Amino acid sequence: MRLTIVGALAFAAAASACDYSQRGDGFEMYVYAETSCGTADGYEQFWGSGDNPLCDCYNFNSQMNDNVKSFTFTASSSHSINIYKDANCDGTVLGSFTGNYIDKTVSSAGQAMSSFDICLIIG
Repeated sequence: MRLTIVGALAFAAAASACDYSQRGDGFEMYVYAETSCGTADGYEQFWGSGDNPLCDCYNFNSQMNDNVKSFTFTASSSHSINIYKDANCDGTVLGSFTGNYIDKTVSSAGQAMSSFDICLIIG
């Protein structure tokens, strides 16, 4: 049991640092309810292969919806992300970028994000 607790604490510490992930998934997205990637008010994580050229959409849970204060996105330059105001990747696109990106203090407009999609760039 002790080893499990130590492992969980190590993961929580890693998740709270504003840094790119080293896990090696196709993409990873961590969203935080505090600036500078603090976890006390909550955070959510997403990861996957990111190998769909038609894009995969991800919705934030209700705690994070409209409450994102910072985030980290780790991916290769072959992956793009679009961040949306509404769930199901609908509504206004609040931001788009390719490859790794960190925002330690999301703008007030950006805090309204509710979903994002990951796309594989071909060619």
